[in-house]
Amino acid sequence: MSLHKITFLTGHNWKSNRLGGFHKFAEAACNAGIEVVFFSFPRPYYSYFMHQELYNKKSIQALQEGITYEVGKSRLHNVTLATMKMPNSANRIFSDGMMNALERFSFTSFKAFAKKWLDGTDVFVFESCDGMIFIDRLKKMYPSAKMVYRPSDPLMYDGALSRYVKNETHMMKTADLNIIVNKEGLDLYRRKIPDFDSTVRHTLLSNGVDIESYEKSYPVPELLQKPNTILYVGAWEVEWNLLFEAAERNTDFNYIVVLPNFPSAEIQEKVRTCGNLFYVPGIPPKDVPAWITNCSVVMVPYVTDFYKNRPLGITAKYYQAMAAHKPIVAYCDTPKLAEAGAVVTYTYDDFISAVEKAIGQKECTYQFDLSDRRWENITAKFLELCENA
Repeated sequence: MSLHKITFLTGHNWKSNRLGGFHKFAEAACNAGIEVVFFSFPRPYYSYFMHQELYNKKSIQALQEGITYEVGKSRLHNVTLATMKMPNSANRIFSDGMMNALERFSFTSFKAFAKKWLDGTDVFVFESCDGMIFIDRLKKMYPSAKMVYRPSDPLMYDGALSRYVKNETHMMKTADLNIIVNKEGLDLYRRKIPDFDSTVRHTLLSNGVDIESYEKSYPVPELLQKPNTILYVGAWEVEWNLLFEAAERNTDFNYIVVLPNFPSAEIQEKVRTCGNLFYVPGIPPKDVPAWITNCSVVMVPYVTDFYKNRPLGITAKYYQAMAAHKPIVAYCDTPKLAEAGAVVTYTYDDFISAVEKAIGQKECTYQFDLSDRRWENITAKFLELCENA
């Protein structure tokens, strides 16, 4: 393989309680002997004063110094550049151009940052995150490098800020290749970008799943030793009012939400007073199979109508539950789940009733082929696409 260095621009940290496809791609690159930079962005200066997993002073300062890991046959550098990015609410005052300019501005020289960490990059791979605002600068600084965009969560969903629509459109038209995750995302881009097929170089490559990890047996995590456990593990927010009502109506069931994002203080306090609803602020990705395989039911209770403007399709969390043959009950997600054999509901009553029915099922089979979604196949194809972009 002719690639020597790949830089990933991603919203993730390398060490995190959330696992994205970029972790798998970066790991595969390291295993192939390729040097990797994991450029975590954005990390605004104002987030020094936050107390969340990704946004806190200690984490950001460590990434500004740079953290190097030995991964596979190579090294991975996790770095960031703190900038003057403003909260999206400031877009009511500042123009899109000013918002982008503030987000690019740092008290650290970008050229010095790039020379230290980015020089020698063969391919820059952008996630659907604010890091795309660097596309023009990087293309100018590294004219021989390839630019690849891999949007797992399209930013130009219906109702999105105009700034994100414009930034993502520019990203897609500038990139040497766009690797789109599913047909739903492709349909969205074709609808949003005029002459998409003639102006945007693109291909499809799905997310993956470590099937074997979800076919093994693991010691039961303490919280899952309770009877009748209904589990959510994810990063998107959940419909808390639905879960409070479900917990109240089915007191013999235990609803468990594993979520690295912190819900409001009010929600957390209400959870603490509820005897059968539990909130866990994230778990290490390596522990996810033990949680999924040891619960009674996998639930995905998204916020009401969330799915309507988000072309997520059948996501990796469903692959995990399918591989583990767990009953699945979703709330407000794609109707395509029903075609695969999962239960998807759109009212509180239907969700609660579906959980009641699912709790007695020991295992389920699904009309969904996971065999071509093994991560080792997906990552090999990804590296091939990067090399030939």
